[in-house]
Amino acid sequence: MVNLTSIVGVRVHPFAGTAYATSKAALACLTREMAHDFAPHGIRVNAISPGEIRTDILSPDTEARLASSIPMRRIGTPEEVANVVFFLCSDAASYLTGEEIQINGGQHL
Repeated sequence: MVNLTSIVGVRVHPFAGTAYATSKAALACLTREMAHDFAPHGIRVNAISPGEIRTDILSPDTEARLASSIPMRRIGTPEEVANVVFFLCSDAASYLTGEEIQINGGQHL
């Protein structure tokens, strides 16, 4: 199982509100609890936590405003997120459970 949390679940973010941030933080905790409960049954539960990803939800000037604050100097792509989900669902991640993988170009270093 792969849950989708967010960069706003671990730090204050200028574009998110209290309810959204709280729900994403709760989902991260749920991921860890489910991982603990389901591991004996061979079920892995992880989460991904994307930062800004180039989708229609972002305003056109988001990348220009934020790129300089991201160590990789750009926002991510949907394909980069999908690649991590694919990895987590593969046998290559067979000993990985209860983790929340940040996909944010180093934005929260």
